[in-house]
Amino acid sequence: MAAALAIFAQMMMLVDDAAGLAQAHLRLPLRHRLLRYSAACMVLGASALFHAVAVAVAGDVPNDTLALAGFLLWMGGLALLLLSFTAARFPAASRLAAQLVEAAAAAIF
Repeated sequence: MAAALAIFAQMMMLVDDAAGLAQAHLRLPLRHRLLRYSAACMVLGASALFHAVAVAVAGDVPNDTLALAGFLLWMGGLALLLLSFTAARFPAASRLAAQLVEAAAAAIF
């Protein structure tokens, strides 16, 4: 799970060292930001699902909450992926989704 969080942090908080800007992800086109957020959510969700399955297979007490959270994260990533394909058609919904993910990342990190 720690590796997935590290990937999540790297994808969400990339720094453009060449330009010296702390928030380079805000300069990316909306479609690219949604694709990046989608990948991060899907990686975190899959990691949580794999961990929940590994715990259940090992014979320990299964963690249903972790499995549910992983599934919801993965589904959220899938929704962001689909929304990234239609970002030009639904710009308001796409911007709102990107702002929601950015606010969640800011609250976590």
